[in-house]
Formats: sequence, structure tokens, C-alpha cells
Amino acid sequence: MNEFITLILIPSVTALLVAIVTWTGVQQHKLAKEKFKLDMFEKRFAVYKGVQEFLTIILQEGKFDLNQLFEFRRKTQDSTFLFGKDIPQYIDGIDKRALEMGSLEERYKPLPVGQQRSELCEEKTRLLRGLIDELPRLKEVFVPYLRFDKWK
Repeated sequence: MNEFITLILIPSVTALLVAIVTWTGVQQHKLAKEKFKLDMFEKRFAVYKGVQEFLTIILQEGKFDLNQLFEFRRKTQDSTFLFGKDIPQYIDGIDKRALEMGSLEERYKPLPVGQQRSELCEEKTRLLRGLIDELPRLKEVFVPYLRFDKWK
């Protein structure tokens, strides 16, 4: 009986324990991988929502204030770390066009009605339309980074 325990039972129990520990490790690795995907999705989606909110403000009001611009920047500042180069460049383009639009508004406000004011207003309107047109495009731009089926 002692030989049976020594030669068969102990190695069998040890092998079973090794298999259980290995299986548990593999499952924990899979779980950690899925958690990472979910965490990454949540961070990326927050950037998407930040862009969407800013563009919605511009759509609704036709302008924005500095606090709204700073909030947009705060919500999108981590895009460099969460996406490829395309998304930070896209966000930077929105930021620059919005700043230009705000600058044009400040330049034409004090001007009297006339050709110069009309030209600045037309340029602001062109920029405004361009920013508003980004809102329906937004999903298309972000979807490669927010699709779960790609991560399988």
C-alpha cells in the first residue's frame, strides 16, 4: 500500500493539482485580457463622447465659449495614448477650426456692416458648416477603435 501511495497516488494528485493551477492561470489571463479590452473601450469612448459633446454645442449654438473649448481639450487630451495617429490629428483639426471660427467672430464683431464684415462672417459660416458636418462623420472616424468584434 505504501508503494501504491508513493508511486501512483502522490504523482497523480500532484499532476492533477498542476493541471488545476495551470487551468486557473489560463482563465485568469483570459479574464485580464477581456478586462483590458473593456477598460480601453471605456477610455476611448470617453474621448469620442468629448468630441461629440463639443460638436453638438457648436451645432446647437453656432459658437462656443472658452470654458467649453477647455472642457473639450480636457476630455480628449489622452487621445495620443489611446488611438493611432489618425484620431489625435482629427481632434487637433477640430480644435484648430473651432479656434479659427472663434477668432473670426471676435474680429468681425466690432466692425461696421460692410464688405469686410461680410467676408469674415462668410468665412466663419464656412468653418461652422465644416464643424457641423463632422458630427454625422464622427462614428465613422471612431468605429475602427470602438468595435468589439475586432478585438476577438
